[in-house]
Amino acid sequence: MHVINNKNTWILTTNNDFQDIDEQWFTQAYWMNQGRLLGANSGRGSAWVIKSEWGKWVLRHYFRGGLYAKLSKDSYFWTSLKNTRAYKEFQLLQKIHQLQLPSAKPIAALIRKSGLYYHNDLIMSHIKHQQTFADLLMANNQPIKTWQLIGKTIAQFHHHGIYHSDLNAHNILLAKPTDEHPVYLIDFDKGAIKNIKKTWRQENLNRLRRSIEKISERSCDSEFSIQWDGLLSSYQEHFS
Repeated sequence: MHVINNKNTWILTTNNDFQDIDEQWFTQAYWMNQGRLLGANSGRGSAWVIKSEWGKWVLRHYFRGGLYAKLSKDSYFWTSLKNTRAYKEFQLLQKIHQLQLPSAKPIAALIRKSGLYYHNDLIMSHIKHQQTFADLLMANNQPIKTWQLIGKTIAQFHHHGIYHSDLNAHNILLAKPTDEHPVYLIDFDKGAIKNIKKTWRQENLNRLRRSIEKISERSCDSEFSIQWDGLLSSYQEHFS
């Protein structure tokens, strides 16, 4: 990780080629003026897809959720650089990339301190995929093989102690079943590396189950019982 500091602004990068990187890279206007802004993926905020000289990237601004969003939509209380959301996610994504696990590769991050608070942004590689798991849940066809691949992928992350704080169907991307990585996990904000013997692994799976049932309005005990059992069986098989 390379850290560029200019007063109360920090830029993190992974590539020495980015000698000219500055704060403009983290604004949609910069990419729009160059005709390189391709679109947006809406979520709590927006993740903008951009076409850089080095390939497709995703630019995400950190927005708050829940009750805190009513006080400030994107300001976070400052304690130190290493405790900022972007720094911790950037560092975790680096570790995930080193382990060759299927997720986005970190490109750069921006942290700007203003008084007692800070704002942050993150640029990651764009993952080529066909749909999200949430999209699949709305379809009639539910191939058990896909559910098994999802279970296998989650097990690979858990094997290395990679905790996903919001493991839901929207954060699981599905590529072609024949691709090297048919399943990707994304959005590791507030993620961490934890002791695999703790209860968080089951809590992760429980969170995913609630997400499946909420999005599809179908139960993992009845309508999706075969698929959910397949996901869990594959998870247990590949967790070691």
